[in-house]
Amino acid sequence: MAHCRKHRRALIALSALLLVLAVPGWASQVLVYSQGPDYLNLYASQNDISGGANFTSYDNFTLASATTITSVGWTGGYFNPQTPGSITSWAVAFYANNAGQPGALLSSFPISGNGGETSVGVDSLGDPVYAYGAAISFAAGAGTEYWLSVVPSIAFPPEWGWTSSSTGDGVSYTDDAFGNRTQNSSDLAFSLYETQTKTVPEPGGLLLMGTGFVGIAAGLRRKFRA
Repeated sequence: MAHCRKHRRALIALSALLLVLAVPGWASQVLVYSQGPDYLNLYASQNDISGGANFTSYDNFTLASATTITSVGWTGGYFNPQTPGSITSWAVAFYANNAGQPGALLSSFPISGNGGETSVGVDSLGDPVYAYGAAISFAAGAGTEYWLSVVPSIAFPPEWGWTSSSTGDGVSYTDDAFGNRTQNSSDLAFSLYETQTKTVPEPGGLLLMGTGFVGIAAGLRRKFRA
């Protein structure tokens, strides 16, 4: 009887191992915050690499649950004139809240290239508008107000602007090259994502698990018969 129980325990342990091997992890991006574009306006946000005026726009957000933000998406376009420019890099940054305005810099992420610039048409003013995105890693606490800025490096002309949004709390800001801060009349369009890992059985893993069960059963039958 003890000999039989020993083989049962071995069968259970090996089956569990095969099950783990058969179910790999699968990562996906899950939306945790979003302010969709309304395509009504653009707010200047630009590092002018030709030496002209620079602008930085900010918008705030608060998450219900703590998480690590692993990617950011945003919408913006070109004006003055309404022709596409050539973005060489981005600075995506997060700031602490200071009395309802952007405060101390918490994290900054340099992004090479144009952020995957993808046309989404034109806004109500006829400005060409694009969607952008970047992978980052920012640990955000629950119930904490943060501020986000996205600033492209691009020579003027044209100017780049962050697209307005009709969702959020209606508060955003823009700083000019002289340090003057102006409150905007609307929110700005952006989305935040986290990475979640799910376990999904693969056909190959299930085949391995089934083959393992057959092999174990056959081996135990041979041993019992012996």
